[in-house]
Amino acid sequence: PVESNPIRTCELLVGLPDVNVLGVEDRGVDLPLRVHVESRGPRPECPQCASPVVVKDRPAVTLVDLPVFGRRVRLV
Repeated sequence: PVESNPIRTCELLVGLPDVNVLGVEDRGVDLPLRVHVESRGPRPECPQCASPVVVKDRPAVTLVDLPVFGRRVRLV
């Protein structure tokens, strides 16, 4: 079957089973596409109370990926 959900289509193109694609940022043809992703893995828990850990502030990490459709790509 043909996938019609745009987010699922992006996830298939990215090809990483353990990430959710949050969105794609296109800042112009001369700049790389920025694909924003997050981990699907289990959230860490507090060792004392077993509550899910909440990240308050973390810098975005940018990874260089292979080009797609002739465009450079960055995973953020």
